[in-house]
Amino acid sequence: MNDNNFKFLYQNVDKLKGIGPKKASYLRNLGISSVIDAFYILPTRVIDRTQDIDFRKLEKGQIITTSLKVKKHHYPFNPKLPYVIECTKGNLIINLIYFSIKGNFLRNKFPENKEFIVSGKVSFYKSNIGIAHPDYIEEIENEEKLRSFENIYPLTRGIHLKDLKKIFEFGKAYIEKYEEWISMPIINKFNFHSFYESIVRLHFPENNEDVEKKELFRKRLAADELISNYFAIRYLKEKTKKKEDSLDLDFSSQKELISKLPFKLTEKQKIIIEEVNSLNNSHYRETILLQGDVGSGKTIVSLLTAVPFIIKGYQVAYMAPTEILANQIYENLKNLIQLDEINAVLLTGSSKNKDDIYQKIIDKKYNFIVGTHAIFQENLSFNQLKYVIIDEQHRFGVKQRLILGEKGINTNILLMSATPIPRTLALAQYGEIEQVVLNERPAFQKPIITKVSNTEKIKDLIIYLRKSITDKNQIYWICPLVEESENQRYKDVESRFKSLQKLFGSKVGLLHGKMKATDKENIINEFKSGKISILVATTVIEVGIDNKNANTVVIENSEKFGLSQLHQLRGRVGRGSEQGYCFAIYGENITDTSKERLKVFKNNLDGFQLAEKDLEIRGTGDVLGYRQSGDSLFKFVDTMNDQELIKECFDYVKEVISNKKFEDKEYQQKIYQLLLFFKQQEAIKLLFS
Repeated sequence: MNDNNFKFLYQNVDKLKGIGPKKASYLRNLGISSVIDAFYILPTRVIDRTQDIDFRKLEKGQIITTSLKVKKHHYPFNPKLPYVIECTKGNLIINLIYFSIKGNFLRNKFPENKEFIVSGKVSFYKSNIGIAHPDYIEEIENEEKLRSFENIYPLTRGIHLKDLKKIFEFGKAYIEKYEEWISMPIINKFNFHSFYESIVRLHFPENNEDVEKKELFRKRLAADELISNYFAIRYLKEKTKKKEDSLDLDFSSQKELISKLPFKLTEKQKIIIEEVNSLNNSHYRETILLQGDVGSGKTIVSLLTAVPFIIKGYQVAYMAPTEILANQIYENLKNLIQLDEINAVLLTGSSKNKDDIYQKIIDKKYNFIVGTHAIFQENLSFNQLKYVIIDEQHRFGVKQRLILGEKGINTNILLMSATPIPRTLALAQYGEIEQVVLNERPAFQKPIITKVSNTEKIKDLIIYLRKSITDKNQIYWICPLVEESENQRYKDVESRFKSLQKLFGSKVGLLHGKMKATDKENIINEFKSGKISILVATTVIEVGIDNKNANTVVIENSEKFGLSQLHQLRGRVGRGSEQGYCFAIYGENITDTSKERLKVFKNNLDGFQLAEKDLEIRGTGDVLGYRQSGDSLFKFVDTMNDQELIKECFDYVKEVISNKKFEDKEYQQKIYQLLLFFKQQEAIKLLFS
C-alpha cells in the first residue's frame, strides 16, 4: 500500500515551521511527537468570541471580545509595575495591562485614538475593567478574523494554543484525503458525520451547532478507533493461525504435580486449568486473558499450565512487572513445581552475568525463564519459545507483549490480571481474545474485615498494633508518597516510617520503589522471617509479597487510591487461615466522591463488582491503572457511555471478515488509512506486508 499521502501526518513536529527542538520537547509532555498526535487530544471546553459581552454582568476570569479605542498610555515609574493602556468603550474605561514589555513597543502597536478589536480574560485594576495580556488583538477592519469559536486544550509549560493550531492546520490537508470506511447502517444508526467532517469540526468549530455536536463528533471518532482496534485484533489472530496441527500436549505430568501440591486446588482453579489446557492445545496461536481476583491463586494456575510445554521440549517465559514479583514467582516455581525437566533461571535488571544467561537460553540449557522487562530485550533470543505468561498485564504496553510473543514461533500468550476488567472494557480492549475468570478464593481463607476512618483514629490504631505485634501478627502500613510534597498534605512514607520507628524501634521496616534492589530484597526477607513486624511501604507491595503471617494492612490517605488498587492492597493480607483486617484511613479534605468510593470498598469484597464501580466513578484508564504510563486504552472511546457502540463496531468487523469484504482492494485501502491514523503499525505490517 502507498502511504505517501499520509507520511506527513507522521512527521516530527519539530520539522514544522515555528516549532523547534525546545518547543517540540514541551509538546512531547502532552504526548505529541508527530503531527497526527495532536488530533488525539480532545478539547476541554470552547470559548465563544463571536459576540460582544454584556458589561453589566462581567465576572473576573471571564473571556470577553470587544472593540476598544485607545485613549492614553500610562508609563510606570517603577519597572515592577504594569504598563497600562487606557481604552474606552462608550462611557466605560477598559485597561489593557502588560508586564515586562517595553513601552516603546506598546506605544507603536497601540497609537492613541485608534480602534481595535480585543479578546482576553477579564481582571479588575484600580476599580476599572482590565484585560491582562490579551489573547488576540486585531485592527477593527479585521474583526471577522477574531470572531470565532475557539477550543481550549490541556496544555503544558512552554506551549500555547497557537502552537496546536499550527499543527492542526498542517495536518488537516492530509486528513482530508482519507476515504470513508464505515458502513452506512452504522452512520445512520448513530447519526454520524463523515470521518473528515467529524475530526475537523471537533477541532475547528465554526458555529453553535458545531459546539453542541462536540460529543457526536467524539463518538464518531470513537467508532473509528474501535473498528481500527478490532481489525488489528481479528487479523492478528487470523494471520497467526498455527500452520501445524495441535501441539498434542501431554497433561499427565501436570495432573501428577497437582496431586502432590501441599494444598488442594479449588474447584474453579481445576476448571480454569482445563480450559487453558484446551486452548493451548488448539490449532490456533492463542492469546488468553486470565482474570483472577486477589487471593484466588492465579499464579499456581499459570505455572501448572506451563508444565505441558516443558514436557514437550519447549521453552516458557514468565514476565512480571517488578523484581519483587519476579523473585516471588521464581521461588514459587522452585518450591511448588518440582519437576526434573524444568531448568529455570531468574532474569531481571539486576541479574549478573547476563551474557552467560542469554547464551544458555539460546543453548536451551534454561527452558523456564522468569523475569521482568529484561526478557524482551532485543539481544535476548530463545530456542523454541512456545508459551509466554505475562503477569499484571496492564502494566505492559501492547507493543511489549507483541515483542515477547514474536520471540517464538506460533507462541501462545497467557495474560494475567489481578485487576478485574469489566466485560465491556475487556471487549473494547481485546476483542475476541479468549477470557477465563478465576473468582473463587481458597475455602480456608476468611473474608477480610474492612474498617474506614479518619486520621483522628490513628492513635487508637497504634494501640491495636501493639497488641497485634504481641500476638506475633505482622502489618503492612501503606502510604501514597515516597517524599513529602508541598502541594499535597498527606503523609509521606519516610515520615510515617520515622514516627512508627520511635514507637516500635527495630520492629519497623521501610520499603519503596526508589530503594536499591538488594535493599528491597533484604527488607522483604526480614519481613517474611518475622524480624520486622510492621512494613511501611508505598504501593510497591501491591504485587509480589506473599506473606501468610501478615494479617493487617493500614492504607493511609486511602482516598488517593482507586477502588481496584485499594482492593489489590487489601488482598496482601488474609492469605492464611488467620482473620485478615484492612484499615482505610482518609485525610481531612476528602471529597464526596472519595467518601462514596470508600463506602463501596468497605462493603464489597468482590473485585469484579469493585472494578465495575471503579469504571463508573473514575473512568477507563484508572480501572486498568497507570493511565499516565502510556498504556492508556483509547483516545476517543468512553467505555462507560459507548457500550452500545462498542458492540456495534465489534459486530461490524466480524461481518466484514466473515463476508470476505476485506479481500476487496478498494476497501483494503480504506482500512489501511484507518489503521494508519490510529498507529496500528503492527497490524499494518501483518496485513499488508
